[in-house]
Amino acid sequence: MNGKVALVTGGSRGIGKNIARKLADEGFHVAITYNSNEELAREVVIELEKSGVKAACYKANISIRDQVDSLFKEIEKDLGAVDILVNNAGVGTDGSIVSADVDEWRKTLEVNLFGPFMLMREVIPHMIKSGAGSIINISSLAGLRSIPKGSAYCTSKAALNMMTQQAALDFGDKGIRCNALCPGFVDTDMTRNSFGKLAASLGTDMDKLMKNVFKDVPVREPGTPDRLAGICAFLASDDASYITGTVIPVDGGLAALDPFPLAIKRTAVEMKG
Repeated sequence: MNGKVALVTGGSRGIGKNIARKLADEGFHVAITYNSNEELAREVVIELEKSGVKAACYKANISIRDQVDSLFKEIEKDLGAVDILVNNAGVGTDGSIVSADVDEWRKTLEVNLFGPFMLMREVIPHMIKSGAGSIINISSLAGLRSIPKGSAYCTSKAALNMMTQQAALDFGDKGIRCNALCPGFVDTDMTRNSFGKLAASLGTDMDKLMKNVFKDVPVREPGTPDRLAGICAFLASDDASYITGTVIPVDGGLAALDPFPLAIKRTAVEMKG
């Protein structure tokens, strides 16, 4: 992978940080974007450079076209043309179609869907010139299964999955691959924030709630960012040269779960007292 350049959006923390670290370990030069915390992003760059690769961070709102245009120009000047794009940056908001705030709904689609769209629109012509490229969209199990009050988030991720397959279809003959990863419950700040709000609304402890939820995951534990990073590095590599258009659940088996046996079991337990 010597000489290849990877861009990881939202790479200063959580899943993005782990993906950036894994790609650096594999020999990619790595660019990351951040939205607000420059100090944290620069710390990640220093960590990445310890792998012997070049790394850089860039402040960018990926939902703003001008900033996306400038981003690629700066990366090419500093590191070279982007060979691998990891669309990781994302936001979430709660609310049904009726109760959700309209501005928050729009923002969720702008970041989770239009952001990756504009990044892909910018990078694909450069990949066509080089005859190769890999795009990895970090989607969500919420793009395959609906969740309560997840109207904006689920819609944005479902659309991202379809855009992934559309890009694979349209540009596969140009040597460009596009795949999506759909994490289930991954232990990140964003996940804990969501669980914290839910626990508060239920009047219970967050850790207790998380422990109870993971009893329903076949592997009985949450995912971790480093597990996602390994799959992402594989999809970025030449070993995955015949894999494109896939939407891969990375969820500990959660997508295979039928909720009815669990509901029956819980009902039986409740009736016993």
